[in-house]
Amino acid sequence: MEEKIQDLLEEEIKSEIRSLTSLSPGSKEKSTAIEDLSKLYRLKIEDTKAELDSYEKQDQIDSRILEQRLKREQLSEQVKDRYFKLGIAAAEIILPMIFYAIWMKRGFKFEETGTYTSTTFKGLFNRFKPTKK
Repeated sequence: MEEKIQDLLEEEIKSEIRSLTSLSPGSKEKSTAIEDLSKLYRLKIEDTKAELDSYEKQDQIDSRILEQRLKREQLSEQVKDRYFKLGIAAAEIILPMIFYAIWMKRGFKFEETGTYTSTTFKGLFNRFKPTKK
């Protein structure tokens, strides 16, 4: 419907301009036609401004929606990143403990006599405490 009103308004302006050429210069009819034409043209300008304002508002709404969607995606990525870092931190603690437990069990099985005679197990025994170096 909006398109039809704009088209009709443009057609009316064109017909008014065409009718101006047939009127004699300085006549009262020509001045009235010019006033009518200026009113129509102001109406067209106001309609165009209103349309541009509505497009601008729609663009602002679209940009807000896009910004909110982007924030949600960033938040989702941050949550995934936190869980990944938490998993890595847990693996940094658990894997060395498992490694030390396996080697201690093997070492104790090897050293059933109660003394640490092998140099391999003596060297590993000093490193069984999970500390950063």
